[in-house]
Amino acid sequence: MYQAERAVYSDYGATVLAWGGTPTPESLEAARSVAFYGSVGMVTEFAAYHDRFPTTWEAGLCRDVHGQPIQVPWLADHRHQGVPYWWCCTRQPQFRQFLEDRVAKTVRAGAHGVHVDDHLGTAGALFLGACFCDRCVEGFRPRDPDYRATVLAWLKAAPAGETRRAQDHPLWPEWSAYQVRGAAAYMAELRALAAREAGREVPMSANAGLLWPNHLADYRALDFFSAEIEHGAASLRLSDRPFFAYRIADAMGRPLAATASGQDWAFVKERGCPGLVRAWIAASYAAGHALMAPHRQWCYTEEKGTHWYDGPREAYAPLYRFVRENQAFLDGYEAWAEVGLVMPHRSFAADRERWIGMGEALAAAGVPYRVVIGGDDVVDRSIESRDLAGLRVLLNPVPGDLRPEDRAALEAVAPSARRVATVGEAIAASRPVVAVEGDAPVRLLPRARPGGAVVHVLGRAYEPQRDAVATLHDIALRVDLEALGVAGCRRARVLGPDSAPVEVPIELGRLRLASAGLWALVHLTGR
Repeated sequence: MYQAERAVYSDYGATVLAWGGTPTPESLEAARSVAFYGSVGMVTEFAAYHDRFPTTWEAGLCRDVHGQPIQVPWLADHRHQGVPYWWCCTRQPQFRQFLEDRVAKTVRAGAHGVHVDDHLGTAGALFLGACFCDRCVEGFRPRDPDYRATVLAWLKAAPAGETRRAQDHPLWPEWSAYQVRGAAAYMAELRALAAREAGREVPMSANAGLLWPNHLADYRALDFFSAEIEHGAASLRLSDRPFFAYRIADAMGRPLAATASGQDWAFVKERGCPGLVRAWIAASYAAGHALMAPHRQWCYTEEKGTHWYDGPREAYAPLYRFVRENQAFLDGYEAWAEVGLVMPHRSFAADRERWIGMGEALAAAGVPYRVVIGGDDVVDRSIESRDLAGLRVLLNPVPGDLRPEDRAALEAVAPSARRVATVGEAIAASRPVVAVEGDAPVRLLPRARPGGAVVHVLGRAYEPQRDAVATLHDIALRVDLEALGVAGCRRARVLGPDSAPVEVPIELGRLRLASAGLWALVHLTGR
């Protein structure tokens, strides 16, 4: 994340610069052999937009229902020539011209790919009651001839003592879907523009915070997600919340290069706890994805506004080098699961905490699960056979929220799977493919491919006073070798970032680890 000197890329074993600037010959040379994604910001580049249109910049602003511009909350401490950082509208031609020029310039300068920050554009400001500019209102006319006037009249008609917001209007869900669909369509336009400029297909990523439902809308325009994910640093505990984001990424068929939130990094900087971050890194790769190297991280608090964390390379780089040196145990494996959490997108959008909580409960119970996402009028996807392959239990709490074609797919492809409606029922119906004996504080993440499997053992006993995950000793694991596709395996190879590789025997589906701390990989092969 963000450009660096060549030594930084080398120390981390970096393969992708996820959020680079517009390339220069010097920055491309420094990043030689690293895929360079130049970043284009839909919210953060107000100063450049203002400079590009110094006399007409107001034409591109988002407007609330009263016609007033809207400030970007997390850039409230920013000014350019005395002007606040206003949210700009991605339906306005002038702002589109600015963004399209930025994409074209980035590609022409030699970027391998394009990253789009705040990729929802105007739709990202829905929570602030945006946007009611003329362009946005005009596009909604097939549903309401003048939605701005409709909302203003509704606000004015509020009974005495009742507080109304534009977001509470009965048509707001349809308005939101209209705005989010528009954001997805514009991302597809930007992808096509990049390809035309480059004369080749240009891969794209976006800051798609997957724990926020609308961020899934434009997945078809993206090759991978590169986003801020809440990690709950201030709790000084290892949260299972990021695992739900990784499972969503699996469901959408896109890798996730994650980072933590600005609040998380602000806490890490203030507290000085790289050991906590090391656990985040291990969990990301164990889940089949990645946490971006903590080279330069955006921090944010209301008190300090924007500031930056430059993590200690000596604490983090060895863990990334371990990943690079042992890619044979990471690449090509898929998360093993027999429980499918069937999540209609419309239900996720209505109550995201409910769904994240179900994922956290399954993870805490040691139940490997897969998220199966049903589409709606925002997310264009259908449940397919590959989504359901191998699932024995379907946790389907709200089947009525699925589209008819997705309900039919569940019946046609997985007729024999057991249907349950609660997390408790799913836990009771699951058969652990791998389990730890006793109550050792670990998370077990099995991943498999034909003829092989790797069980990732993540230590979760983080000790704040030491800023480290406690090392556990004499850990017994029970493994269903046949279910993992490695029947007949008699010995496991165990390796980790802080220990030398060893082989341990497997007897009657049981093996022992002499010790395990931050992360251990148990490699199994069929015979």
